Amino acid sequence: MLGAVVFFIIVALAIWLSVRERLRQMYLARADKPWEVEPVSSPFARAVAHLVGVAGGIYLSLMLAVNFLEVSVPARVTLGPITIEPIAAIAIGLAFIQPFVLRLLVRLRRHK
Repeated sequence: MLGAVVFFIIVALAIWLSVRERLRQMYLARADKPWEVEPVSSPFARAVAHLVGVAGGIYLSLMLAVNFLEVSVPARVTLGPITIEPIAAIAIGLAFIQPFVLRLLVRLRRHK
């Protein structure tokens, strides 16, 4: 039980950090164009929608690659008390780190 609580706390923290970074990137992109006016939805809602969209795209790409290569992947993996689909977990994990990798790449390009 404690393992499940720790897992969910870690997942919640990862979601929060990823959404926060996406909000920062959206704010910086919009700060460059203050004259553009568009209907504004909540920045949090846009960041979460972007996170889900990226994760969905990664999931579809991974599923296509697995099916094309005919790789045998288990339907479920048990991590302590939690049972998850491995490809979905990888997709969510990659979507979590995507904004941080993007930030790193931007910094590396600026320092060249």
